[in-house]
Formats: sequence, C-alpha cells, structure tokens
Amino acid sequence: MDLFIAKEALDILSYKSTLGKSLKQISLRDTPLELILEDIARYRASYIDVLVQGNLIGSRFKSDDSIMRKYEKTIRTGGGFKQCFNDILGFRLRFEKYPEQYPEYFRVVDLRKGKKVDDGYHAIHLYYQRDNLAYPIEVQLWCEKDYLFNIWSHQYVYKYKEPEIGKRLYMEYIENLITNEQEFVERLKYWEGGSDGR
Repeated sequence: MDLFIAKEALDILSYKSTLGKSLKQISLRDTPLELILEDIARYRASYIDVLVQGNLIGSRFKSDDSIMRKYEKTIRTGGGFKQCFNDILGFRLRFEKYPEQYPEYFRVVDLRKGKKVDDGYHAIHLYYQRDNLAYPIEVQLWCEKDYLFNIWSHQYVYKYKEPEIGKRLYMEYIENLITNEQEFVERLKYWEGGSDGR
C-alpha cells in the first residue's frame, strides 16, 4: 500500500474552494465561469510539490483550455460542478500489475475494460476528496500493457482524434500488431486515411 500516495500528502495537496458551498451544491449553470476560473487559479498558486514517488509517471494541473472543453461538454450533457472539476489536479502512477486492493480513502473507478465512449484508454482512476468543500484529486494508475498504449495514445490520439481511431489502435495493440511507437504512428496514419483496416 505504500506505493500509493499517502492520505497525509493528499491532505496537504487538497484545496478548499473559495466558492463557499459543498461542491455538490454549486450550480454549474448559475455560477459565473470567471469565479470558477479565479478559484482554480488560487488553487494552482497554492500548490506545494510534496510528492516523492518512485512509481510517479507525472503530475499536472488541468490547463485552462482543457477546463473550458470539459466545462462546455458538461454544460451540454447536463452534468454537475463536481463531475466537471473532479480532476483539476491529477497524478499518474505506474505499477507492474493492477493492484487487487486500494486504500479506503480513495473512490475507485475501474476503466480496465475501457470508457463508456471507448477510445482505447484503459486504466484505473482513484479519486480523493478531503471533504465536500475541497476539489477532488485524481490518481490514474497505468499498469501492465496499458502503460505504453496510454503514453502513445495521450501523445497522438487523446483530445486530437475521433474515439473510434483509439479503439481500433488498442485492438491492434492487444493483438500484438502494434509493438512499438513507430508502428503505433504508422497505424494511426493508416486509420486516419479512412481505411476499414482490410
């Protein structure tokens, strides 16, 4: 369990929203976007890098561009504030195998069989929220064979291409038709050309 981010570190990294309500009670439609972006800017400014993890792949604050895209999508689909801003701060950890158990302070979302809109991405996401006023922190676990595919997918496909292309690439990857980055890029170009793969 010591390979996971400790609760004490997550508490230090947690940020209490200045919007004055439980995140579940904040209306995405009724709260001016400028106020939300100012709150997130304060979160970024208060960030302290306290993590030293041997299995840490990377960390990031969601960019303003990504925030805007997710905000617009969440408004379109009728989602709430907490759903929209559940991953402002995120970390990626690598394990050889997906763990069987997780610390109880995380909410676990199992994406090993893919997302609802399948784009080839497979992982497990863990969410930590100190309390109802704090923004959740997302910890992505990229394990086993999914690790390499997720790296290539995030570099070349994610946010840039149609989900169907990522799904096709993943199928070829698990069938060992793609074994390295160069083959991934070649197959991506192939699928972008509109071929049905035959």
